[in-house]
Amino acid sequence: MKILRTGLIAIVVLALGVLLGCARSSVKQKTLIFGNTENEKRAENLKGKLKVNSNDAESRMELARIFLSEDMIEDAIAEYEKVLDIDSQNIQAYLLLSSVLQKRQNPDLQKIAVLLEKATKIAPDNADIHLNLAQIFDKQAEEGKAINEFNKAIELSDDPATLVSAHLGLMAIYKEQGNFERANAEYELAYTIYPGIEEMIKQAEINRITPAPKYAGEEFRGEVEDGIHPQHEERITRIQKEIKKVSEEEN
Repeated sequence: MKILRTGLIAIVVLALGVLLGCARSSVKQKTLIFGNTENEKRAENLKGKLKVNSNDAESRMELARIFLSEDMIEDAIAEYEKVLDIDSQNIQAYLLLSSVLQKRQNPDLQKIAVLLEKATKIAPDNADIHLNLAQIFDKQAEEGKAINEFNKAIELSDDPATLVSAHLGLMAIYKEQGNFERANAEYELAYTIYPGIEEMIKQAEINRITPAPKYAGEEFRGEVEDGIHPQHEERITRIQKEIKKVSEEEN
């Protein structure tokens, strides 16, 4: 089965549940427009707490999550950056910030790589950081660095979704390099962990070539699907949810 690398990379990208879309906010919070009244109330409550204690990192993390749920990307980025100013050891903030930064129209991959490399020095045994860094290196065509980070993620993790993502990431790189023996070996390792990937990969490739009409009219991350060009991110999200769902059922 011939699979284009772009499709493979899309499959292995970890989703952390962060929404895509254009920011509907400006830097001035008074101009924020919320689509959900409960989110607006909660945000106002959190901003009130932050007026009393601006160094409340937990409240800022929650406020950033609310901004993300409202597609307010730049506002979420600002909050995660403030969290790191308060607590430079906050690994969750590093991971979330690196993820949200990639949602910009023209993401600064070098800046994201530097951010994640800093996080690896703080928490060298965190597999999620290495996986995310591997994916950034891959996007930068730094294949050697990406392979190294994917392997570190595999060494450090016992999470099925992380392991499958890393093995498929290696598979894509080796396939691009023409090293089909190693590519097949990585696929077999991923398949052993989660046999369902075979059907998922096939379906992802089918959808890439002939997108399924069922996507027509569906709203995904602020955009309405036309049924002809469904976003890769939608398929990624569904694939990741399925992997986690099956893994939880098996456990």
